[in-house]
Amino acid sequence: MNHGVFITGTDTGVGKTLVAAALALHLKKRGLSVGVMKPIETGVSSAHNARSDAARLQSIIDSEEPLGAICPYAFELPVAPLTAAQAPGQTINPETIRKVYRLLSSRYECMVVEGVGGVQVPITTKSTVTDLIKQLRLPVIVVGRSGLGGINHALLTIDALHRQRIPIVALVLNRTESIRSAIARVQERSTLEILRKQAGVPVIGPLPYEPGLPSRFRPAVLHLARSAGIKKLGQLVMRAGRRSQ
Repeated sequence: MNHGVFITGTDTGVGKTLVAAALALHLKKRGLSVGVMKPIETGVSSAHNARSDAARLQSIIDSEEPLGAICPYAFELPVAPLTAAQAPGQTINPETIRKVYRLLSSRYECMVVEGVGGVQVPITTKSTVTDLIKQLRLPVIVVGRSGLGGINHALLTIDALHRQRIPIVALVLNRTESIRSAIARVQERSTLEILRKQAGVPVIGPLPYEPGLPSRFRPAVLHLARSAGIKKLGQLVMRAGRRSQ
């Protein structure tokens, strides 16, 4: 393929890392050589570095790349990257991320890159996650909630990407909590029906709810990687890779 994809979210906590890990594992099981990146991560404690999103991505595909390459910028403060970097007196350099990505992407047929927060999150005083996506020249997978609130967040994100002429592979709707009531089922059904008509991109999901995260991350990823949704997503990613060649 010689291709990559950038996974962003409509919000924080929507399941970007889970989807990124499941997709990377699925593509690897399909026989592709797969690399992963989480260029920027906040809320990372040096004492619990192995629990970071980047470390989880590294572990799930048994990557031999150093964690510092998978995640060039890791900060302890759990806030937006701009503020997290400023706290210890650092600055994020998007060019550094681009160089590391180019190095890693030369080694793999497919790169799965997970973003931080949503597309408008600032990473420097002059650039956002959207600017980073454009620098990496990657198509995007948008991960959003399948329930109440999912419509507005998804459509705003898709519109922002379209305005920047960034190609979108798919919108993936994820169950961030179990569906326990009749009204919750109605809300989810409404979200799915409206987005399938209005998103203007392939809509996948809802992905099955995975309880017990993050302590059950590996079994959750193994289960999700075998799901129909991730298999379909893998097909779309591979199709996008063929078109880009």
